[in-house]
Amino acid sequence: MEDEKWTPIKALGRARKSINELMIPELSIDRSEKPELIFSDVYNVDNSRLEEYLVMYSSYKAYLETEISRRESERNALEAAFEEGYSKAMYTLYQERENEGKKKPVKEEIRGEIFSKYPGLESRRKEIIEKEIAVRELSGLLNTYTTAYNTISRIVALRTYGGEK
Repeated sequence: MEDEKWTPIKALGRARKSINELMIPELSIDRSEKPELIFSDVYNVDNSRLEEYLVMYSSYKAYLETEISRRESERNALEAAFEEGYSKAMYTLYQERENEGKKKPVKEEIRGEIFSKYPGLESRRKEIIEKEIAVRELSGLLNTYTTAYNTISRIVALRTYGGEK
């Protein structure tokens, strides 16, 4: 492995391979049909329909947790590659300036110079930002599904312990 050039994609592939070796089945959801689950109706639906809501909200919650984890892993791998490349670029530019007898640049100057001389780093940074946005949006959706699941669970508990059938 020492001879092989490290990339975030290769790191993700190795990580996924090690997870697959655990032989844990992945959760899959049939998304071919989007169920119509109108949250405002949950209190008025019968217990059978309430069970459907509970199963669907918990399934989507679990799916979102897995998806967020996967995307965070991707973002972390990209972030590690970016930081490594950025550090190398910074070192190179400092060395060039020192060899040319120029003064040490301030942080903002070096960042601009790095991104102008190494456009791949700038595009990697943009990719990281996009991953962060997606993770935040999915986290918000997860919070929504978690709240919906918890609400329905409470309704089920109230009906169960309240004696309603």
